[in-house]
Amino acid sequence: MIRELREARGLSMRDLAAKTYVSHSKVQRWENGSRPPNRDEVELIDRALAAGGLLIEMWPEISEGVIGSGHVSDQASHVSDTSSSLATALSQAAASDSEGIFVPRRLDDGTVVLVALDRRALLRAGVGISAAAMAGLPAPAAALVSPTEDPFGFARTASERWPGLRLSRPVPDFGVDWQALLPGGRSMLGSQLTMQVHPARIEGSRVVVSIPDQRRAEEFLARPHRSLVIGAVSAEGVSRFYAIDGRAARGKLSRNGGVYEVTAPAAYELDDLTYGILWAVSNYDDALQADDQALSETRSDLKAYERLSSSAVSREAAPGLNGVAHMWLGSDFCARHILKALPELAEVPAFWTREQRGEEASAWLIFDHKYPYLRETTKALGSTSTRAFCIPEEVVRSSPRYERILLFLAVALMESLGIHAQFTSDAAYETVEGFVVAPDKEAVIANWVRGDGMWHVDVTARASVVREFTIAARDVDADSLTAAPTPAGRLRALAQYLDLPWSWLIQRCGQLSRYGSSGLVQSRSRLVSAAGIDAACAYVASLPANH
Repeated sequence: MIRELREARGLSMRDLAAKTYVSHSKVQRWENGSRPPNRDEVELIDRALAAGGLLIEMWPEISEGVIGSGHVSDQASHVSDTSSSLATALSQAAASDSEGIFVPRRLDDGTVVLVALDRRALLRAGVGISAAAMAGLPAPAAALVSPTEDPFGFARTASERWPGLRLSRPVPDFGVDWQALLPGGRSMLGSQLTMQVHPARIEGSRVVVSIPDQRRAEEFLARPHRSLVIGAVSAEGVSRFYAIDGRAARGKLSRNGGVYEVTAPAAYELDDLTYGILWAVSNYDDALQADDQALSETRSDLKAYERLSSSAVSREAAPGLNGVAHMWLGSDFCARHILKALPELAEVPAFWTREQRGEEASAWLIFDHKYPYLRETTKALGSTSTRAFCIPEEVVRSSPRYERILLFLAVALMESLGIHAQFTSDAAYETVEGFVVAPDKEAVIANWVRGDGMWHVDVTARASVVREFTIAARDVDADSLTAAPTPAGRLRALAQYLDLPWSWLIQRCGQLSRYGSSGLVQSRSRLVSAAGIDAACAYVASLPANH
């Protein structure tokens, strides 16, 4: 079961080892059953794989080696038809006396494989969760529901556009049309939200969502968890969908004749820009909110490191925190370390950053301290500076479009503050730590991205280290993929490298910047801010669309 969940999350054994602070060989032993994890380890694994407590609940079986390498009891011979609906799969599980059932799954090449599901886990999940989702595997919502259950085609469209998105219909629904699980990432854990979908119409620059059942909508919006109201507009056989944050919609219900309505900007149309923002904010916000008190206490406990000019702190110093909380701690500490060291550097330095994907780069847009940090560094330097990235072509090819958009927006935020972004695709630079270097004189090391621990910081004049960083910075400066004399030129070149349409970026960022992102998705955590997203969109909107 551990292996199946890990693979469903798109993680390698080494990824899981890093998330649970153990060796690669130990993960192998967990999965092949030769040395099942203990209770503490199961809790770490469950959190790392966003299993929602399933592995903890199944720990007795895991510890006995009954579950671990994908083994299901010999009695688990019940095979459902490939077109079996969720209700059918659950009714089969309820009627079965066996310990497990098999659910068929068709791969991209047409091969049908049987996914083993634990019968008790499936039944515990409830009628509203799809069998494939219980296994953590992608399953297009359109394959799980009939057209009558998806009258606006929302589930079919969303599943086709964003395959990592999991949608399921709860039965009974309790006012919820769709339960959604936004995918996690290398550190993100995934995020859950609920949705109501209603017909809508476009009036100028706004979308008007018609809500026939006021009481059902009010009960849905009154709940404290994250929710969305989706407006479906159909014209000439094409459906378009618009998202409104549940809290933003709560105070906007108004009566128009016998129908209640909610209005929102048409800029909130669901596409790769808005989905990417929803994905990143929801993941970061939920994870930080979940560990809020523990994170605050841990930050206080680690304050002693601020007195040191050099430190490397393991994640084991904060074992109870999730991966996003570790990211925030590392990012916050590195930002303060750099700001403290900057005044002592002999000349305007060059910066090097390790972010490669939207998941990492979106921290610049969302973590509450990142945008202020960029402004403070610019103010402290009193002039423009450079910031280099290493993003190999393979990373670009393997990143979904919405993640590439987030990376682009993070760089646009930097350019808006006079920071000249530079890029290399040479994978030889991937292992270079984050640094700030006064060429040939002194370097500040500040790394929290893809490191072995929460952070590694130092201030050094050691010749070999300073030379390495100086050469790296000069190499990228001399041969940047995005070299251009203006911010617009550099960002246009970046958009081309990331395979993003320039005119569309300017148009969509312009639409979104007029209204801000808070009505699309609102944060709950005090450590998350929309200021960076809104500033980046506003800056992109100001750029010329033509050459």
